[in-house]
Amino acid sequence: MKKIICFMILSIFIISLISAESIGTFPQDADVEIYNTCNNCTYCNYTRIKGVNNQTLLSNVQATQDGTYFYYNLGEGNTTTLGDYTYCYDCGNAAESETGCNTFKITPSGKSGTENLVTIIFLVLMIYGITFIGFFYGRNIPITILGGMAMMFLGIYLINSGVIIYRDNLTNYFSYLTIALGAIMAFWAALEQLDIL
Repeated sequence: MKKIICFMILSIFIISLISAESIGTFPQDADVEIYNTCNNCTYCNYTRIKGVNNQTLLSNVQATQDGTYFYYNLGEGNTTTLGDYTYCYDCGNAAESETGCNTFKITPSGKSGTENLVTIIFLVLMIYGITFIGFFYGRNIPITILGGMAMMFLGIYLINSGVIIYRDNLTNYFSYLTIALGAIMAFWAALEQLDIL
């Protein structure tokens, strides 16, 4: 009996995951347009729009109709938290109705997956490597100054955009460390260039 109940609960969970269709990935704080298409519908309401941690952002919102296309713009203030969002709809006409849920994802850059992660890691290693080699081994002042400035720009970029789909305390601390190291090395090399040290 316990196996049957576990199987039924697992089946319901899998069906709910399969039935929720994703409309895409959007950048943080974007004005996301949620939508549905329905051929014979005369109305479409979004019964519940859920954010991360299952919190309700909006409920019972009437969609705008454009032929068979129904949509609603969430606005910039509703997509500040990174993660998965879900919206449920009730569309139909006087004779029949259709209900369901769709999902979308909010990431720092609006990209999903880690397809550019290797490029970001290579860029970070290259900028760090050039700066450290110029500072510690070659004592090449112009390379150290340019590398330090590149590290500062890299840190600012990572604070604003994160690393592909990641932006959290770890990426922020790494960004601040990158800015600080780049500024210290560039400043130190500039003082050596001016013969102050």
